[in-house]
Amino acid sequence: MKKIFFLVYSVFIFLFFLGSPVFAENATSSATIDYQLPYPGILADNPLYNLKTLRDRIIDFFISDPLKKSEFDLLQADKRLSVGIALFDKGKQDLSETTISKGENYFEEALKNAKVVKGQGGELDAGFLTNLEQSSRKHEQVVKDLAAKSSGNVKKGFEKTLQRIEGFKKSAIELKPS
Repeated sequence: MKKIFFLVYSVFIFLFFLGSPVFAENATSSATIDYQLPYPGILADNPLYNLKTLRDRIIDFFISDPLKKSEFDLLQADKRLSVGIALFDKGKQDLSETTISKGENYFEEALKNAKVVKGQGGELDAGFLTNLEQSSRKHEQVVKDLAAKSSGNVKKGFEKTLQRIEGFKKSAIELKPS
């Protein structure tokens, strides 16, 4: 029993440190938006990817501060975008589109939590607000690039995601103080 517990504990610790944010420039999108996406780590086509997402959900569960949760959700959205780019480059366009689309749910949560902070009279860091806006622009740029390289249902999916991102960009700009 101790061996099983130790094995499960070891796997959890390994996965916890597996996806640490390492920043890398991606080659797919042009350099017009100066915002670096995190290194994707394990991709969605890897059998261990589900453990990585489970780890992220566990971490998310324990974050109670809306500002910290917003920052974490933005990181997750950026990671999913990086994973989607890498999958697209590997020729797995369907999986890429699905991964990016799911990642935009994190972006939506980041905006919701930032609005909660602002609604409670809390102060949003100017650096975070800049990151939120720049990230939305980067997401828009990357999804436009991928949509242009796609066809069929994948292209339609990217175009639908692009509409969501345009709304996110507006919301991010509205969060900035007047």
